[in-house]
This record gives sequence, C-alpha cells and structure tokens, in this order.
Amino acid sequence: MSIRKKLILSYIAMIVVPVVLVAITAIAVFSAAGRGSDQAKPAAPNQKELVTGEWSEGFLFAVGREPGLLSDETFLHATDERLAEMGMGMAVARNGRLLHLSEGLVPSARAAGGDEALLGRLDAYETAHRSDWGGGGNPWHSGYLKLGDASYEVDRKTVAEDTVYMLKNTSERHNWFQTGFPLIPIALILGIVLTNGLLTYFVSRSIIRPLQALKRAAERIKDGDLGEAALVRRKDEIGEVGAAFEEMRLRLKESIALQLQYEDNRKELLSNISHDLKTPIAAIAGCAEGLRSGIADTPDKRMKYIDMIASKTNDMDRMIDELFLFSKLDLKREPFRFETIDLAGYLRQIADEMKHDPLFQGVRISLDVPDEGRPEPVTADREKLGRVIANIANNSLKFMDKDERELSISLRPGPAESEVSVRIRDNGRGIAPEALPLVFERFYRADPSRNAAAGGSGLGLSIVRQLVEAHGGTVWAESEPGVGTTIGFTLTRAVPKEEAEEPGDGTDQADEGGEGHERDGRNG
Repeated sequence: MSIRKKLILSYIAMIVVPVVLVAITAIAVFSAAGRGSDQAKPAAPNQKELVTGEWSEGFLFAVGREPGLLSDETFLHATDERLAEMGMGMAVARNGRLLHLSEGLVPSARAAGGDEALLGRLDAYETAHRSDWGGGGNPWHSGYLKLGDASYEVDRKTVAEDTVYMLKNTSERHNWFQTGFPLIPIALILGIVLTNGLLTYFVSRSIIRPLQALKRAAERIKDGDLGEAALVRRKDEIGEVGAAFEEMRLRLKESIALQLQYEDNRKELLSNISHDLKTPIAAIAGCAEGLRSGIADTPDKRMKYIDMIASKTNDMDRMIDELFLFSKLDLKREPFRFETIDLAGYLRQIADEMKHDPLFQGVRISLDVPDEGRPEPVTADREKLGRVIANIANNSLKFMDKDERELSISLRPGPAESEVSVRIRDNGRGIAPEALPLVFERFYRADPSRNAAAGGSGLGLSIVRQLVEAHGGTVWAESEPGVGTTIGFTLTRAVPKEEAEEPGDGTDQADEGGEGHERDGRNG
C-alpha cells in the first residue's frame, strides 16, 4: 500500500473512530439511564410506560366520563397507591386551589414553596415545549419540571371544572444523564487522543524504520562497504526508493570494480610496455656501444650493427603505434572512414601483398574466395580492416612451429543473411582450450615467458576485437592444439546498388560512402 493511501486512511480513521466511540458512549449512557429508571420500581409491564402511557390515558378517559370520581376520596386514594407503584403522583386543582395531592408529592410541594406555588409551576409547564430548570438555569433539566431534588414529567388534562396533573418521577433517569452525559465529550477526547497517537505511531514507524535502514546503507556506502544489500521489501514509495538505492549500490560496486580493473590494466600496461621496450632499447644501446668502442672494426660488422639498430627501432615504433591505437580505441577517440568496398577483391589484394612481404617469406599463403569475379560489397574502413587482417596474420606467424608454414584466408557467408565472414587459419601449435576464451582480452599473452619476438605486446588481438566491433561485427577464435588456429570475424553487407538512394558506378559509390560515413570512434 502506498504512503499516500496510508495517510488518507489514517486521516479517515482519525475522524471515524472518535465519532463511533462517541456514538457508542452516548447509546450506552442513554440505555443505562433508561434501565436505571425502569429498575427503580420493578413490577408490572406498564411501569415501563411514560406519562402518556396506556394506564394514564385510561385513567384520564375514565375521569373524563365520570368527573365525580375526582371528588371520591376512596377512588383517589386507590389511584395514588397505584401511581406510587409506578413512581408517579397526581395533583387535582379547581379554580386555582389544590384539591388533592398524592402523598408522595407532598415533599416536592413544600420544596416548591407551598400548594399555590406548586400550582403556578404546574400551570406554567407544557410537556415537550417548555421547561423549568429549577431556577438555576441548568441545561441538563431541559424538558423536566424540577421540584427540589426531584425531576418530573407532567401531563395535564382538564375534566369539567377540575384540572388533573399526572407527574412521573424521572429523578433516576435525570441523575443518570447528569452523571453519564459528561462521558460523551470525555470519550470524544480519548478517541481523538488514542486514535491520533496510535495511528501516528504506527504510520510514522512504517516510514521511519525503512528510512533508517536506508540511512545505515548510505553510511556503509560512504565508508566504502558495498557488499551488503540495501533492500527495503515494501510495495510503496519507500520501497521504490529502496530499489533505486539498491540498483545504485550495485552499479556503483560494478563501476568501482571496473575502475579497479582499469587501474590494474594500466599498471599491467606500464609493466608490459616497460618490459617490451627495455629489450630493443638494450639491443640498440649494445650496438651503439659496439660502434663507439670500435668492436665493429669492419664495414660488414658496422652494417650488421646498423641493421640491428634499425630493426629494433622499427620494433619500438610498431609497439608505440599499437599502444597509441589501443589507447584511442579504448577512449573512443579513433575516427573511422567507412565506405563500400568489394571484400573479395580487397582480400585478393591483401593476399598478394602478403606473398611479397619479406615478413611472410617461407609461408604458403592461400586464398579461398567463392565465385571468383563476383564482388562482395561490404561497409568498412579500408585502413582499419587491413589492420585487423595484419594483426591476425602477424599473431599467427609468431606461433608457426612447423617446417611448412601455411596461412589461409577464406570468405564465407555469415551467420546472418546480412553478414559475411572472413576466416584466417594457420597451422601453428594452436591454443590450449583454457586459454582460448582469453585471447581477445587486453594484455593477454599465451606465452608466459613474455618473449617479445613471439609474445608481442598482448594488444594485437584486443585491437582486432575493438576494430571489428566498431564495424558492427563479431570476432571469435577456434583452435586445436598441435594442428592450428582459426580466427574469424564478420562484416555487414553493403546495400545493393539498385537499392541505394543515388545509384552510380562502383567507384563513385565507394568515394561517396567514404565521405559520407566518416565518424568518430565514440559513435562507432
């Protein structure tokens, strides 16, 4: 339940509960007052009647038919006894004089100031319209005739020349009202206090406790402890905040772990580069010292030393270029110039160049391109694609350990209809199965000896993966130890010429593609 709904329900409860409690209290007070007056004279069922009950109406009907009964002392005495059993009394007046008064009403007449005063107050009383508040202005006596300490309900009837007053003693009920009525505002106050107090406690508790849990989690995160979950299992706004807080913790933990990994990578990079640069620098320094000290005392020796210096310088330049490219790719700062090229023709050109490259002297280069003469247009950056193939081929060359070294390049359909795949296979010593998933990781070397001549900088295949992914493709490796290794990658087919928006010849399309698809590596 949401906090908004909880607050709305608590506000409703703060109103409804006190009202219900006051209603119950009022019903209890009135019921107790009624039971108290009824229990004062327990006898016949007609004792539960009011002054206008059946017995009173029957009596008044009888004297109305026979007015002389009001002068019959025996009848009046019997009537008084009957009325006394019901907690009632009777007064009969004629011409302003009191002719008869029930014995039970004599103390009340005295309290009123005598018979004349009593008659005056009885005449002034009108049931349900006027009230005598006992001279004290007490609102609890409204609707009753107050005579001394007693309260009465009065019914008046004129019979011939006489006036009959029927009085019912309601002191018991009146006392119950006086005692019980103050309980109603007390119940209202208690209902408001208890309802507000309990609801405030429970609602605030349901809000404060999860907030305190989030506070403790924030303090742990502040201290660098990201291991403990900050879950708040609730289905309300605080639960949503807790879920967002937990997601933030997980992302922060992942970010810190990634940052630490990058830091380790940088340290490893510095260590690797320092190690790799130290070897050619030491060789260059040795050759220079040999030239300076005169060890190279013949033109052939001096030329050999100079060639070694040039070779090591080229190795250093290659490593620095590789590191620079890797850094720009890692920072998404390397620009790409995409164009539509014929991949089949491009691979033929690459294979032909490799056959004449002194680096691949003694290596049998083979090319497998289906449907020779049929173009295979793809969208790629010529220079970056050449770097991908060169890195894979150079990596294969380092691990060729057989007398007859072979390197094959093949072009095949890709996993998807819109893709083509290029596979480069060697017959080297292969890669162990446990090392195969790691070959594209940065700084990874399959050769733990870190021989610069064979192991390289550990960035070549990582650069391959970044360049292929920037082209929208994927790269993978397959290997069988002792047999050879295959490294493949996919490229996206170019839109056919007939579907292009501005068709033209192949050269124009390639040039326009090159101009139109140049972009920063951050968008690749």
